[in-house]
Amino acid sequence: MPSAITDGHSVPQVTAVGDLLSEALDHARIVKPTSSIEPALNKSDFESLLARLVPVFTSAPTGQAADRARQYAVIETAARDLFSNLIAGTPIGSPEFVQVWNLFDILSILSDNEQCDAALLFWLVEELLDSQTIEGCRTVFDFLESRRDRITAKNFQPKKLVILRACNELLRRLSRAEDTAFCGRVFIFMFQSFPLHDRSSVNLRGEYHAENVTTFEEAPANGEDIPDKMEVDIDSEADKAKDEKDPKSAAKAVSFDAKNKPAPDKPVDMSALYPVFWSLQHFFSQPMTLFDGAQFTKFKKGMDATLSAFETVDKLQKTSKTTDETKIVPQKRKSPEAAEERDGSNYNPKYLTSRDLFELEISDLYFRRHILIQALIIIEFLLSLTPLAKSKLASIKQPNKAVVYNEHVLSDEDAKWTRAIKERITSYLQAGPDGYFFFRIVDSVLSRDKGWAFWKAESCPTIEKPAVAPAEYSEAMASARRLATNKRLRPTPMGSMSLDFLKGEDSASALERLKDPARWKLPDLQVFKEKIAADDLDMDFANTEKEKGRLIDSKASKTWRALRIARGSRLAAFDKIEDWQNIEAIFQEQPDSEDEAEKDEGPKGRRPEDQRPIVLSGSAGVGRSTLAGMLLDKQNGVFGKVVQHTTRSPQEGEVDGRDYHFVDAKTFNTIRDGDYFLEFRTREEVSYGTSRKAADALAESEKIPLIILDREGCEMAKDNGYSARFILITPPSPDDVVSRLTKDGKLSEDSIQEAKQNAIADLEQSKNGEHSYDITITNDDVEKAYESLERFIYDTSPKTNGGNESTGEDVAMDDTPSGEANPAKETNEPAEA
Repeated sequence: MPSAITDGHSVPQVTAVGDLLSEALDHARIVKPTSSIEPALNKSDFESLLARLVPVFTSAPTGQAADRARQYAVIETAARDLFSNLIAGTPIGSPEFVQVWNLFDILSILSDNEQCDAALLFWLVEELLDSQTIEGCRTVFDFLESRRDRITAKNFQPKKLVILRACNELLRRLSRAEDTAFCGRVFIFMFQSFPLHDRSSVNLRGEYHAENVTTFEEAPANGEDIPDKMEVDIDSEADKAKDEKDPKSAAKAVSFDAKNKPAPDKPVDMSALYPVFWSLQHFFSQPMTLFDGAQFTKFKKGMDATLSAFETVDKLQKTSKTTDETKIVPQKRKSPEAAEERDGSNYNPKYLTSRDLFELEISDLYFRRHILIQALIIIEFLLSLTPLAKSKLASIKQPNKAVVYNEHVLSDEDAKWTRAIKERITSYLQAGPDGYFFFRIVDSVLSRDKGWAFWKAESCPTIEKPAVAPAEYSEAMASARRLATNKRLRPTPMGSMSLDFLKGEDSASALERLKDPARWKLPDLQVFKEKIAADDLDMDFANTEKEKGRLIDSKASKTWRALRIARGSRLAAFDKIEDWQNIEAIFQEQPDSEDEAEKDEGPKGRRPEDQRPIVLSGSAGVGRSTLAGMLLDKQNGVFGKVVQHTTRSPQEGEVDGRDYHFVDAKTFNTIRDGDYFLEFRTREEVSYGTSRKAADALAESEKIPLIILDREGCEMAKDNGYSARFILITPPSPDDVVSRLTKDGKLSEDSIQEAKQNAIADLEQSKNGEHSYDITITNDDVEKAYESLERFIYDTSPKTNGGNESTGEDVAMDDTPSGEANPAKETNEPAEA
């Protein structure tokens, strides 16, 4: 800020400038008769002011710093004097206060014309904010938001520090609990005013908000010491007597150990959990403390204990018929407005850490989700310290050492625990109400945050593109005019078909020529491959830009036509195309195309009346693939198996396009973000997904899609609204699954046990009738099972839980005549890998 002249009445120039500003305000009343903030005053309304301002100074500014500084000081002094008089006697809610907004518009015009200091407007706005109440500051921000593009377009460098200071001072005055919306307006104004790469808005040094400390009671309310361990002796006689006396408290609690999963019939000691739970906030706000081994061990125990408690509380709430969630909105009056109001009132910027409220907070689903989102953020930070993540940063030329942490690497044991706890949190979030949609939003935000973190690791390079030069713009406009100009039509338009067949001749011979296959048959795809290769070769020898441009256009035309032809038979190969100039993927021979062609040439099977897709579900080793193969063989040309996408490498014997579409993580994420998957999931850092486009392509080719999914994939497909007929395949007993997979020898012991647990869950759902499948088929005899499957597909009579209502007989199947499934066909599926 330049040194302002304190006594404006003793300097003639200050008086003259003050008179000019007063005249400008009187003129503004005529130009803008309303008392509102809008519309803004324009430069064209004050041309006379700008012209009369120059002769006020004895010598016009010559560009020297001293002359320009004096002019700025004179205008600043006159403006401050007039501003003080206006706000001293006019309340901000008065219609006369429009003169202050007009003064700000005039100063903005002078600033853009470089006749006053660029930051003068914001100095006065800063003073106005300091002099107003919170309600008055809202009105000031109405003005700033309406003029943001205009007042920040020019000379932003000297303005930004004043904007930053004024907004931060205002934020210190605001209450984040009561003025949440206004705080958001202030932040949005700063974000929109400052460029994304500006150093003041990116926290380049990676400093954490350590001042945000969560305090809680260190000692229990009854004065007893909190046990150091999270294990509570529930076998004491006193506890038994208390449980018998107060059955409600006994039902809510469970004892747990951080190393073991909680038992649903043991009580939770909230006093023991309380300090461990709230101590996690220290690690969430200061992640660098986890570099200490002792602190990291404490964090791991706290996370295991907290997540175990959440899982226990969730199980108890699901078994209870009088949970709080069922009481919020009565079933007989489901009000969307009430639900929206309820969801919008769950945010609080500061946690309440009282012991008396702890049990109520833990029982709240939204509170648990908030905590787990914090945990996912800190887990992503830990995963960025693994050797694999560090290797991705090695290509950065100028890394930001403040956020790279090269000296800290996560050990293999800690990395394994981090991935395991992330998998547990993911499963927990997906299991709740609207869990898949909620986790998908969280996962999308975290994945985009990784890109932001990588950008900061690159020292925040500028992302702005240079402006288009006037010459380039003029050339583009001239080219557009030439292309849009009507030209004289040619007698024979280029590329038009010959009309000689219309000449008078024998009608029979003319009709035969019209039937010539060359007129209507699509050309072979390999023809375009050769033509595109020829264009690439010609471009290498092109001498002029004009010739090269012509060849590029020719190649683009051939590429487009090749893609049009390939979409009917090789749609899955489109996912492998990253650049339109390289479409080699569609020319590669599909490994199973010949087999499918031979099958299609045989006698066609019978099409069912209900042509919705068929989804076979079940755990590993139950024979889904075997059953699907029989359906494809016996009903030739009617069904088509949908091949899934995966990010893992092909195993021995696997063929790309037949067993899986093997893609890299970048391609997989692109397909997922484009919402092309009807279901997807991640197992052991390997992603799997079923393409909706692949299923639609089979439907367009008049085949019924046949999809093989696990239980999790089925649930996600249903949540995404996918319309299909879902069939559950179950084994006779879980031990049969173990014996089949053990005999196969392709899966690890952990995967076999996981498949066993999945089979147990499927059997329990089938017996209890809690599933949402159209039919359940038990793996006992393959021929009978196939007959049941075919009867269900071609006969829409109702089936219930694996039985036919008309006969009451159970439906059973096996994968081989000898009663043993062929697990080799199922070990490649994602749910079992």
